[in-house]
Amino acid sequence: MYAYQNNILSIPAKLLYKEWKLVSYNTYLSYCRRGKLIRTKEGRGQDNQAWVSFHDLPVVKGVNIKEFCVRALGKPEDVIVRNELEKYIIPDPKAIDFFAQHRKPNGKPLTFEKQREKATSAMILNGIETIINDRVKCNKIFGKKKVRIWQNISEAVNALDTDKWSYDLPGSWRGLKRRYNQYINHRYQTFIHKGEGSDNARLVTEDMERLIIALYCLPNKPYMSSTHDMYLQFLGGAIEVFDLQTGEIFDRQKFYKDDAPIELSESTIRNYLNKPENQIIIAKFRNGDYDFSHKVRPHVNRHAPNYSMSKITLDDRDIMHTKMHDGNKVMAYYAYDDLSGAMIGISHSKSKNHELFLDCIRNMFRFTTSYNLGVPMQMEVEKHLVSDFSEGLMKANNLFPFVRWCNPTNSQEKYAERLIGIKKYGVEKDNNQNVGRFYARGESDRVTRQKIFDEYNDNYKEAKASYEEIVAQELAEQIEYNNEPHPDKVRFKGKSRLQVFIENVNPELPKLNKAMLALYVGVHVQTTIRRSQYVTVKYGKYQLPSPQTLQMLAPNNYKVDAYYIPENNEVKEVYLYQNKEFICKCTPVPKFNRANAEWTDKDVQKYNEAMQYINRFDSMVKENTKKTLTKVGIIKNKPQTIDVPVETLELPEPQEYSFEQTDYQTQRNRAINDL
Repeated sequence: MYAYQNNILSIPAKLLYKEWKLVSYNTYLSYCRRGKLIRTKEGRGQDNQAWVSFHDLPVVKGVNIKEFCVRALGKPEDVIVRNELEKYIIPDPKAIDFFAQHRKPNGKPLTFEKQREKATSAMILNGIETIINDRVKCNKIFGKKKVRIWQNISEAVNALDTDKWSYDLPGSWRGLKRRYNQYINHRYQTFIHKGEGSDNARLVTEDMERLIIALYCLPNKPYMSSTHDMYLQFLGGAIEVFDLQTGEIFDRQKFYKDDAPIELSESTIRNYLNKPENQIIIAKFRNGDYDFSHKVRPHVNRHAPNYSMSKITLDDRDIMHTKMHDGNKVMAYYAYDDLSGAMIGISHSKSKNHELFLDCIRNMFRFTTSYNLGVPMQMEVEKHLVSDFSEGLMKANNLFPFVRWCNPTNSQEKYAERLIGIKKYGVEKDNNQNVGRFYARGESDRVTRQKIFDEYNDNYKEAKASYEEIVAQELAEQIEYNNEPHPDKVRFKGKSRLQVFIENVNPELPKLNKAMLALYVGVHVQTTIRRSQYVTVKYGKYQLPSPQTLQMLAPNNYKVDAYYIPENNEVKEVYLYQNKEFICKCTPVPKFNRANAEWTDKDVQKYNEAMQYINRFDSMVKENTKKTLTKVGIIKNKPQTIDVPVETLELPEPQEYSFEQTDYQTQRNRAINDL
């Protein structure tokens, strides 16, 4: 007997080893394990039998089992009765694609069984539509009487082999006709349930799920059992639950059905709390942003740049393995090159302040200028300690073409965090004790602390050293770290981090503007230009590049702002600004020995430099005098006299007037007299 099992033409397996005895039962099992026989249906369970694929029957000991089967059972096409409707059931790619892409309101797709079932049902209705639209075919297959047509159609559909065709259509002809008419009007949407996504069939509604999650996310982080208890207390009226944002009280009637509370078991609450979409919400509000960002929130994946100096990543840290004698920690700030991982900037301080960051920048530029390199293309920092420089030094296109600001507490964003860890668990761990964390996963990276039992009950034995010793150790570790082999041994085989840094510098680096750098990271001093020649900075005299520089000053204003970057506590050059505008770069005033008998070649050079400046000053004065000063003389003019005729006027004689003398006393005099 032939039959379709999972849409595969099959025969009963027992024919091979029981009735025909072509193979033994053990051989049959062996062939199934080795894939020589394909089981299309398992024989497990009562009244169930195993089936094997007809087209995959093998040749055993010279006997072609497939030919033997045809001789014994006949040709499959002659034995299996074919339904006339099957000829018109053809694959419908649009139906298959529609049900494959359909998503339920919760975002889940249909199962593969449901997709196949609905797509097959659509293909059967397509075949019925094809026959009905062709009157000749319809009369030939389903008859001419209208009353019998749908009855015959229903019989044809019910006669389809369910092992071959998995579908879900009404068994009665009236129901099948209604489904067909709906399909003609709505096509594939007919097989999507209208109530899909509603809460009618759910034991736990959306309101109940929302309440369970809200209770579980309370600030005291309750256990699941406590959440179950609070839910039951809410149903019983022992507690009220309200929304902190809106003040709305949860309506207890929404959690009742047929005037009875809907009680949930603790396992049901656990299942809903452990749903993946709910676990994301719970992790956000129970464990905080830091834990959520590092364990749950998606992240980007990046690779290293192609050149060194394309990106410099910076970050601060506390040196934990060794403390100062007063118990305080030394603070450090590092600057790493992204490609090579080389540490090209380092600074230390007893407290975290702006100077710690600026010292790191100064140290970085001393390192890069020693190799005649330009300005890094990009700087990666976070706002801690650096936010005050966002409109100056760390503003993009001021000094650095690109600046990346990382989010605080997001250590995975800054690559410097990773490089600090490499240094910490590398050269630091080799040279110091207690390098690691007390909660580290690996035993080798877990530090132990020995408590000192005193009146404070909060002291531990720690390694201690002076500030200078800790800094010296750090500087030595920087050199050791930079000379270690680069971790990418395939691309940079046999090369150290420092070699990779030097040999792969970005060729597009902008040139370093030391005047602008000094303005941002240099030491600021207010000074005055004296003798048309120099300024005094840190007890040293620094000469103008030329006397013509004086023309750039504001009228009657010789006061300037001097900026310098100290190198080993020495000032080699000074940059002058006035009213925030760059004036010039000054170098030390040339000095030579007063005793000519002791002159060296250097004294001769300095003497010539000094005289050159004086000669240029004299030439400037002479030229400007000739250009702007003209010698003039003054001639005094005599005043002109004018003859004016004089007239004599006769005045009348003065009249005599008589005044009567009165005795007048002021209030003040009267008051004095009354005393």
